[in-house]
Amino acid sequence: MKQSYPWYSDTRSGGGWFVKIRGEQAFLGKHPAGAPKPVKRNGRWNPPSEILAEYHTLMAVRDTASKEDYPLDTLFALYVDELEESNPTLAKRYRRVLGHFCDFVLPKGVDHGRRVGSLLVNAEAEPKHLRAWASQFVSEQTQRSYINDVKAALNWAVRKKGVNISHNPFLALKAPKIESRAVVISRTEHEALLKFWNNDCYCDFLQAMWYTGARPGEIAVIEARHFEDGLWRLEPSLHKTGRATGKDRVIGVCDELYEIVDRLTKKHPTGPIFRNSYGRPWTTSASFVRFESARLHEIVRDVVSPYSYRHAWATHALEDKKLDVYEVAKALGHQTTQMVMLHYDHSRKNPEHLRDIFRRARGAATPDPAAAGSAVGPSEIHSPPRPS
Repeated sequence: MKQSYPWYSDTRSGGGWFVKIRGEQAFLGKHPAGAPKPVKRNGRWNPPSEILAEYHTLMAVRDTASKEDYPLDTLFALYVDELEESNPTLAKRYRRVLGHFCDFVLPKGVDHGRRVGSLLVNAEAEPKHLRAWASQFVSEQTQRSYINDVKAALNWAVRKKGVNISHNPFLALKAPKIESRAVVISRTEHEALLKFWNNDCYCDFLQAMWYTGARPGEIAVIEARHFEDGLWRLEPSLHKTGRATGKDRVIGVCDELYEIVDRLTKKHPTGPIFRNSYGRPWTTSASFVRFESARLHEIVRDVVSPYSYRHAWATHALEDKKLDVYEVAKALGHQTTQMVMLHYDHSRKNPEHLRDIFRRARGAATPDPAAAGSAVGPSEIHSPPRPS
């Protein structure tokens, strides 16, 4: 039987690559820009690598849809291929992590150390496989992240139509709980960093985090086109929660940040506006090196990181009673207040703030002596004496 193979048409669906499977025509995509011109030789077309990748993914789904069981690495490949369409950066991370897991659980052949054989998902995969692999890593944070990555791929397979996975074999394995190590950077530390890197372009990046509470990764991708009516608007593909919410991330620009934004947008009308001295956008690794240097010079505490700015913004807004928790959640780009209350609000660690809560609560319950005349209220009778 002749095997289906991609073919090109410049008239169907406005032009593009197609393949016929079981009598049904499937569209594989438009011809990629910069790829060699479609040519048919010896009865076969010359699909570019992007179209071949889409074709192989489609064929893998077709081959697995009718089976009762199939290899773990096949499912991972399908998951990563689909993820790459919406989030290439995240897909790159998952490809590395899931590939490492497959290298661990699948036997290796003598020839070039390549994986051989397979681990069948329904029949063979068990929590012990994932537990043994994750236990190799010293950091509990790494263990938690990797376990959740693998479970996310299997959860996708359970939901995916046409893939016969009825349950996640790793669902029973619980990822270790991690105690938050996040801290609030103080104003003194922030000003010390500005002085430490005086007249350095990284100061603009620090000021943007200080005035907005935005994630470092969000600040790094901001372009001149995102600014309108005093707000930055990042489309869903450019921020952490965009894939889940489908909503823009809105970040307010105020105070001294206006001058910085105006200067940088004129300097960089296209592309990210926050750049290093080489004209390149700031990256996570570059910020890590910067803060490592500041810690070595004892400019900030050992636990302070770029993300401490986000925690500081939320905590100061709540402690100073400028915003309520719902407003803080909206400003930070969260859909609910849960993340703020559980992770970003460090005011419970501030004794003075807690004492102020109790003082205000007691004051609300105490009647105004002027309104009560000379009568003594119950709260005055039962109030314990104040220490001298």
